Amino acid sequence: MKILNTIGEQFNLEAQKVLKRFGEVEYQKFSQDEFGHALKNFDAVIIGLGLRLDGGVIDGAPNLRLIATATTGLDHIDVARAQERGIQILSLQDEDLKAVTGTAELAWGLLISLVRHIPEAFTDVKNGGWEREKFFGNNLAGKTLGIVGLGRLGTMMAQYGRVFGMRVIAYDPYQDASEGAPLVDFKILLSESDIISIHAPFNKETQDLFNKKAFRQMKNSAYLINTSRGQIVNEADVLKALKSKTIAGYAADVLAGETEFGNDASDHPLVTYAKEHENVIITPHIGGYTAESRAATDIIIAHKVAEHLGVILAKQRD
Repeated sequence: MKILNTIGEQFNLEAQKVLKRFGEVEYQKFSQDEFGHALKNFDAVIIGLGLRLDGGVIDGAPNLRLIATATTGLDHIDVARAQERGIQILSLQDEDLKAVTGTAELAWGLLISLVRHIPEAFTDVKNGGWEREKFFGNNLAGKTLGIVGLGRLGTMMAQYGRVFGMRVIAYDPYQDASEGAPLVDFKILLSESDIISIHAPFNKETQDLFNKKAFRQMKNSAYLINTSRGQIVNEADVLKALKSKTIAGYAADVLAGETEFGNDASDHPLVTYAKEHENVIITPHIGGYTAESRAATDIIIAHKVAEHLGVILAKQRD
């Protein structure tokens, strides 16, 4: 089997050993334009979030039988077209990822950075300043943390909030009541939270969940943290809410359409706004990009690929 691993040589060494038993593996990173051409001769591909497997790319790979993505979301893959072609899709959905804490930890880091103006304060010091009066912030203790999506990452975030002495509430129509984070109606979460952190999957129900109407129901002193998917927040509406001071700030590790602008986000409206304003922080989808998180997810996805390739090879021998 010919396997293309677009995560590159940084793919965990133990995971590489697993894949090596099932065929010829090529480790290489590509731009989106290069990707489609490179994929055409491979039986299986392993991708992350930097590339899109749209219908055109899939149709240009006649030998492709297996797609594996080291992600929980599938919005970078044309799932319908892959299914039409009979291509198996493997992901981290439904896996036990309790040891993979990177994204929740980053969300907490963004939260603290936003309410305490840490990036701007450091930039000022690097420029020779030492004026603490410019960076007046807020405590977390006693504030209300609202969590949207009380799954693995949302539960971790709730634990962090309680350690910091916060009142924690959550909105999740698919979870049972939680003792540590009482479930409330979405409207109540919006109106009572001082900080809201999004940990819900992206789908038709959550697309533009945070829109003009939602921002109007939030406190004008409230902050929003998004480490899930950019499309859950209507970015045009959040930009207007920031400019009108309907909300106090926004921190995101994700942007809508991030797989389409490659390595250059300079023209994105939120990035442009952030250059001149201190109430927005944006990071380039680094939530799960830690040594420990990557090792765990690489190994999981490698074993899943090995299991499915083993079945394919067994059928070929029969």
